[in-house]
Amino acid sequence: MTQEILTAQIEREAILACQQGDRDAFRRVLDFHGDHLYRTALLITRDAGRAEEAVQETLIRAWKKIRTFKIGRPLRPWLNRMLINCISNLSSRKQLDRVPEEMAFSVADTGVGPEQSALNAETAAMLQSALRTLSVEHRTVLVMKYFNEMTVPEISESTGWKPGTVMSRLHRATAALRDAVAAGSASYSADFGGEVRS
Repeated sequence: MTQEILTAQIEREAILACQQGDRDAFRRVLDFHGDHLYRTALLITRDAGRAEEAVQETLIRAWKKIRTFKIGRPLRPWLNRMLINCISNLSSRKQLDRVPEEMAFSVADTGVGPEQSALNAETAAMLQSALRTLSVEHRTVLVMKYFNEMTVPEISESTGWKPGTVMSRLHRATAALRDAVAAGSASYSADFGGEVRS
């Protein structure tokens, strides 16, 4: 039995227990998904306090609605959708400040999957700087696609956007990120002690 199957079975049992009101089982679910949610929120909001607030609100909503979750479906997109809604609600109440995302790049995602891969320091620094220039929608779609390695249907389910909208935003966000990296590559290299490459 693979680790992925074992983890899915454990998660399924924990969700069933949650639906019966078992708070300890809900803590086990949080252990598996909490770091992923925080890292995603931090990359999108660019603010540690607001990321924590969004994750806490997401977890409260998840606990209240866990009985409506359909067993057999993946839990992460369901949680992501709640997180995106919470971030959106926070964004409408407060203007998001521009602060560094260094913390998000250092948050380990302890969930099983490809998101555990580490970014090298130079690439991470360039991406941090470039991400700061993008809109919330563009950061959201890029974080889900490239940091969380989600598919277009998973992003659609997580955000509530139609697949065509996801693909369009992903295309525009990728182009905007590419332009930001190209425009700032010399200053990124200078800021981090590297040589400017031609």
